[in-house]
Amino acid sequence: MENPAYQFDISTDNLMEIICSRSYLNLAYKKVCQNKGIPGIDNISVKQLGSWIKDNQESFLKSMLDGTYKPKPVKGIFLPKPKGKGKRCIGVLSVIDRFVQQAILQVINDPIDLMFSDHSYGFRKNKSALEAVQQAKSYILEGHTYVADIDIAKFFDNIHHDMIVYKLSKIVKDKRVLRIVRKFLQSGMLKYNTYEIKEKGIYQGGSLSPLLSNLLLHDLDILLEHRGHKFCRYADDIKIYTKSLKAAERVLLSVEKYLEKHLKLTCNKTKTKACKVNYSEFLGYKIDDLGKITAIPENIQNLKYKIKKLTKRSRFRDLTVMIKDLNQVIVGWTSYFRYDYRKGLYQDIDSLLRRRIRANILRRAVVMKKKGTDWVKSIGGNPGSIDFNKLHWHYSLTIRKANYIIPLTWFNKNNLRSIFNSKEKYRNSVGS
Repeated sequence: MENPAYQFDISTDNLMEIICSRSYLNLAYKKVCQNKGIPGIDNISVKQLGSWIKDNQESFLKSMLDGTYKPKPVKGIFLPKPKGKGKRCIGVLSVIDRFVQQAILQVINDPIDLMFSDHSYGFRKNKSALEAVQQAKSYILEGHTYVADIDIAKFFDNIHHDMIVYKLSKIVKDKRVLRIVRKFLQSGMLKYNTYEIKEKGIYQGGSLSPLLSNLLLHDLDILLEHRGHKFCRYADDIKIYTKSLKAAERVLLSVEKYLEKHLKLTCNKTKTKACKVNYSEFLGYKIDDLGKITAIPENIQNLKYKIKKLTKRSRFRDLTVMIKDLNQVIVGWTSYFRYDYRKGLYQDIDSLLRRRIRANILRRAVVMKKKGTDWVKSIGGNPGSIDFNKLHWHYSLTIRKANYIIPLTWFNKNNLRSIFNSKEKYRNSVGS
């Protein structure tokens, strides 16, 4: 069904009636079900949402239409960071609140998004991080080889509630909608059975959060456009490209002052700097002054870490499942980091990938002893005259036999993707 948002003026005083119309609520319901996700604080699952709406339809619609709907506190859960670097807390909204936010978003998003700058790439339809990277590259190739690299400190945690509601009120006039949005902003978090009041900031898990964050920084985009700056912004990651270091330092100071004075936001001092583009990172990439694009070392290490984790020699997994999991990592990684031009690096990582799988197979065959030969044959390997019952596992010794036992053709037959070939395929599909 085509989104009919353009049929309405979202400044109407009857906006809530539009949001609560059957067609929009049905769309919101389908979207929440598609997104799935875990239950919030009330333990109502996505599968139970339909029954809840049916049982509470009258009271729910009444609370929406009179503006008294009250969101539930957000459930704080902790997820491990990559490589075991501690944990991070994220907020999980209740399924009902996700349904309400989605219903509001699908009415107001497109008309508001039309106002936004073409230089804003984050969380927008028909915009992407890769487009931002390509735009940055084009500025550099034009001679703008210095950058004011701006990173807002804890941006989502420090968004001022009054300010964002005020900016929204210039566009949306229905006070019931504004009232419910404010309640969402102020709904606290239940963390370790302790309720925390939300005095500022927005939870990134909500459907409205990306739109509201872009709305807050919209005036900064307009200011930079008015001054004729070459810039890209992805959420709170802002890059302004200049032809000299002095110009970059000057614009950096100006933007810092604007953020503090007008938006009550501060910059991350450790990440915010004026420098040559060679010393700046943007959305996981580094672009040098010749326009050459590479993935930052941390992301290369993360890829290797995931490969090693999935091919751990002490973990004997079904090979079909292992390769399926590896392919998912490879597809996701190479589709995003397609612009890295380095050929040898990715061929080396392909070699690492095959070496890890071979070591996993050989380790398993050695542990199986007498049955190892038959098992290697059953998976399509070529054990030859090797007696796994007499072979003792030693990585450097055993891996010498691996290329013979598990030849290159084995990986093709078992549909293992090549990191290098996948990257080049994605790269060529859109051009470099």
